[in-house]
Amino acid sequence: MGWRDGPESKIGWMDERDERIAKNETVFRAANREIEHAEQEEGGGTHRPIEVLCECGRPGCTGLISLTIAQYDDVHSQDDRFVVLEGHENPEIERIVERRTGYFVVDKFGEAEEIAESEPG
Repeated sequence: MGWRDGPESKIGWMDERDERIAKNETVFRAANREIEHAEQEEGGGTHRPIEVLCECGRPGCTGLISLTIAQYDDVHSQDDRFVVLEGHENPEIERIVERRTGYFVVDKFGEAEEIAESEPG
């Protein structure tokens, strides 16, 4: 564990594993954005279903989530929100804000929120 202080931190202590997961989640989100953009370039409307990677950030997770581009954009209208499969949520760094068919929408808090909001994706 590392002590985090100063303006960049809100929680103090963050487990290195949780920090790595939070960073991984932003990578999955960026990959999903590429999937979304490719689908739109092919002429897919916002109500066309797409499959995106579970954004849980767990090493080895290969889960897929089916939703529309509009639903995906809605979730990511806030930088600290992610889509994860049921059971892939991490209560140490996020809380479930919506239970949708086939997936959950989670909202980061503390340092995980700061990571999500500062990383591109």
